[in-house]
Amino acid sequence: MWKIRKWFERKSVSKKEYEEEKREFEMAIGKPFITLKIELPEGFEDQRKPFLNLESDGEFRDEIKDLVKKNLLCKRETSEAPSTDN
Repeated sequence: MWKIRKWFERKSVSKKEYEEEKREFEMAIGKPFITLKIELPEGFEDQRKPFLNLESDGEFRDEIKDLVKKNLLCKRETSEAPSTDN
């Protein structure tokens, strides 16, 4: 809790410090999240604008959320699978 108070009391910090503390605060208060840097794939240089628009595309975000769910379910099933070593 002291970190939250410290976060609110700070007046001026560098942008990097601010972003680090903001992320820490959001993780403590809300749901955990990840941030990914995705580069434009090779051979798609002519698609720069549509690629950049994906960031705000709700349908694309929903597809990514579904992909994350499927990936986590697969990992959960793999880790919960009973061992067949006899």
